[in-house]
Amino acid sequence: MAIVPRSSLTKLLPAAWSGAALIFLALLVTQPTTAVYLLIASLPTLAMLMMDDDPEQRGVFAVGSLNLAGALPFVLLSVVGYMRFTPLWTLNAYMWPFLGALLGVTLYYGVPMLVRYMAKVEEERENRRLGERQQALVEEWGSNVASVQLDFSNKDEIR
Repeated sequence: MAIVPRSSLTKLLPAAWSGAALIFLALLVTQPTTAVYLLIASLPTLAMLMMDDDPEQRGVFAVGSLNLAGALPFVLLSVVGYMRFTPLWTLNAYMWPFLGALLGVTLYYGVPMLVRYMAKVEEERENRRLGERQQALVEEWGSNVASVQLDFSNKDEIR
């Protein structure tokens, strides 16, 4: 499986937005109530689109995909006609897209914080282990071991 370079993906982004706009316009003409529902349900994605300053729009992707995943069953059931009433009138139809958007926001902001915390804990544990090792070396070799400054600026001389 070939990995698509980022430059190709950024070239496809305007076409994707144009396609989404055409689908929304077609839905607005054929199913106006469902289009209004989809617009209201995608408000968290639109808010993230205005807030996200990442040039690759990772936050919009995280929030938007989970937001759409929550709204899509109600849109499809409404378009196909299996829902006898429109999704605008049910609270459940709004709960799932907003919960999906909340999960996307949590993933977008929470995962980097969790990784930073785990790296910090690992760094503290390694510092504690090295301090214990240094203390053992001081007890074995004397206090001069802890005060020696090593210079690794010229790596060719070190063998």
